[in-house]
Amino acid sequence: MVDDHEMDVEQLKEVMSVISTEIPKLLDAVNKQLSNPENARKMGEVVALFYKQMVESGMGQKEAFALTEKFMSSFSLGSMIGQVFSHGKTKDDIDEMVEERIKERIRKKLDDD
Repeated sequence: MVDDHEMDVEQLKEVMSVISTEIPKLLDAVNKQLSNPENARKMGEVVALFYKQMVESGMGQKEAFALTEKFMSSFSLGSMIGQVFSHGKTKDDIDEMVEERIKERIRKKLDDD
């Protein structure tokens, strides 16, 4: 039978394994999406259409530009990450969710072994 200390070591190994493999994959995928020329072209078209529709609906150019800037910022990686933290979840809530997902993976890994 495994004691608590040995289980903690195993959990730490699993956490480190997840961190070392999954985070680089996630960052690579995000980077590919953000640097894709086709995605950049589409984003430009969407932003231009947003601005045009604001002006055509009677909004002043300054106000439309300000709203368009806010709209564009919603596409940034920093903004996306900020939204994760701003939906009523504290850092502790997110830590708990991550911890639970890690525990699930550990349980699954132990069951598979």
